[in-house]
Amino acid sequence: MTKNYEVRYVADAEINLDGIADEPAWEQAILETGFTFPWEDRPAPRTEFRALRDDWALYFAFRVDDDDIVLAEDYRSKADVVREDRVELFFALDEELDDYFCLEIDPLGRVLDYQAAYYRRFDRTWTFPGLDVAGRQTAEGYRVEGLIPLSSLESLGFPSPDSGRPIKFGIYRAEFRHTEDSGWAESWISWVDPQTAEPDFHVPGSFGSLRFRER
Repeated sequence: MTKNYEVRYVADAEINLDGIADEPAWEQAILETGFTFPWEDRPAPRTEFRALRDDWALYFAFRVDDDDIVLAEDYRSKADVVREDRVELFFALDEELDDYFCLEIDPLGRVLDYQAAYYRRFDRTWTFPGLDVAGRQTAEGYRVEGLIPLSSLESLGFPSPDSGRPIKFGIYRAEFRHTEDSGWAESWISWVDPQTAEPDFHVPGSFGSLRFRER
């Protein structure tokens, strides 16, 4: 059964992107906490996701519990995000993933964005139009808050929110931990169990859908 996330409409959401996500509008967003380790037999640390929209943008927010945050000490470019703790959002134009778009966001709000095609053909020179993101570390872990203009989604070929048509959508988290040899260990958290033998988000089975509620 396909998992769905429903984006509620809030007129004039007035979201201030600071990574806190404490504006009154967020109280109207549906809270999603159904994240697991598909490839490990243990409970996943808490991950919270919310999204809402107004007439201008799609807003999203993560709240992550993480007692050992891994960041690139020599961060130079967006490619370095792959060596960090992060949350991820994928948006696909088709069931086969012939054309999809990815956001990977670290605890400081730094973004690895790229266009992709099945299987694992990535264009990391691509940037998500109009994307704005903020991140911050907290006592419990970290938070991420961002927005995507609705016009940007439509320019990429996605349906208007008022069309009633869903968007193929994935929500993920890379959970890293420091190791004694000054390296890190990787674990992978997903909203949908991709049903693959090895960790892999870049398959159709890892996607659910994003649906916009009518105004």
